[in-house]
Amino acid sequence: MSRTILLSAMLLLALTANAQQPATHQLKPTPKTVAWGYYDASTPPVLRIKSGDTVEIQSLITSTPARLEGAGVKPTDVEQSLRDIVREVTKGPGGHILTGPIFIEGAEPGDVLEVRIKSMKLAIPYAYNAFRPGSGYLPEDFPYARMRIIPLDEKRMMAHFADGIEIPLRPFFGSMGVAPPDVSGRISSGPPWVHAGNLDNKELVAGSTLFIPVHVRGALFLAGDGHAAQGNGEVSITALETSLIGTLQLIVRKDMKLRWPRAETATHYITMGIHEDLNEATKMALREMIDFLVNVKHLTRDDAYMLSSVAADLNITQLVDGNKGVHAMIPKSIFVAAQDKTGVITLERTVCYGTCPSYQVTIARDGAVTFEGRDFVKTKGTATAQIKPEDFHQLVNEFEKIKYFSLDERYEPGSPGCPSAATDFPYARTSIKMNGRTKSVSHYHGCRGSELLRALTALERKVDEIAGTEKWIK
Repeated sequence: MSRTILLSAMLLLALTANAQQPATHQLKPTPKTVAWGYYDASTPPVLRIKSGDTVEIQSLITSTPARLEGAGVKPTDVEQSLRDIVREVTKGPGGHILTGPIFIEGAEPGDVLEVRIKSMKLAIPYAYNAFRPGSGYLPEDFPYARMRIIPLDEKRMMAHFADGIEIPLRPFFGSMGVAPPDVSGRISSGPPWVHAGNLDNKELVAGSTLFIPVHVRGALFLAGDGHAAQGNGEVSITALETSLIGTLQLIVRKDMKLRWPRAETATHYITMGIHEDLNEATKMALREMIDFLVNVKHLTRDDAYMLSSVAADLNITQLVDGNKGVHAMIPKSIFVAAQDKTGVITLERTVCYGTCPSYQVTIARDGAVTFEGRDFVKTKGTATAQIKPEDFHQLVNEFEKIKYFSLDERYEPGSPGCPSAATDFPYARTSIKMNGRTKSVSHYHGCRGSELLRALTALERKVDEIAGTEKWIK
């Protein structure tokens, strides 16, 4: 009997472990799995996944069989799925055939969708570049149409543009995005916007990560517009347009809040500006970089502005998609303090006139928690625990939300921040050491309430919550 119970328990554990493993899905383009030329919150999802799952997404070249064959592609080299979609699917206001949408469980408006680009490979051995009247950045200079088919050598990862000209391949999806807000209705796949979409950012190759603010339940992610390579600007309105197969991991981030898309490569942090006016797009990318440096790297706004001037590069992403794109890139290598493992957060509570628990809890950057119980606690002396390192970073964000480094050091009777106070209340002292900066704040809980003191009290409770001090106190 005991052996049967043991085997059953082992089977249950195995099933549970398997159920918790992120799944891998495959999504190919068919007339039933694409949105042609638009992003729309009302589009039914074609795939439902859990946060953390991986999807192999195949995209189709942004063209039609007739145009490709007219430019010299053999009919046998035109993908059958492209023929099926052009024949059966109604085209929207834009030109891109987007695979999806994908519903990610748990994604809600206000969250961020993290898109980890695991791999990107060619699906066909050719690409094209083209321009047409009225399009591109110099329509007045090129008031006619041209299209060139460009062979792709996957083994050498080179494109043969012309005799004596070869272009290294860096494949990426030109368009990756989520559904826009419901009120926007159906929008063209052409202009990028708050939903990301047609960013045409050539840095989003395998190994990079895109962060997109979520606007509707499930996010409704789509991808397409495969580029084998592209220059910043994409001046003719096309890149090396081709079909790609990308493997993406999609993760819902509840701990991030973004207004506009951002990205990260192995070597750089990237912020983006998207606006019909190039100057405004540039300002937006710069302001987003300053916001990143203040909220993530914990610089002052003045220092963030100056660092952007000496270390960040502003690049024109594209000039031809209606809304123009500019992205700012700052190298990770300059943040030498990022390798510092000594970041630490401390909360100390004192006794009051009664039985208020007295203790100190310390949380290290690596997630190590140390509790020192003093009076009116269940555990006296030292106890330890471990939390996830990302929980420490979540706590850092809570400090940043209340602009902790700009607070007074004392909110005690007689200080400017505590003009009147009741007696016999406890003190709470918080401190944070991060990236070479240290700040401590002493807070007497008898100080009369204000929005700032309520925020400080909430921060203290958050430290307790994440550290899990309740198990040592009660």
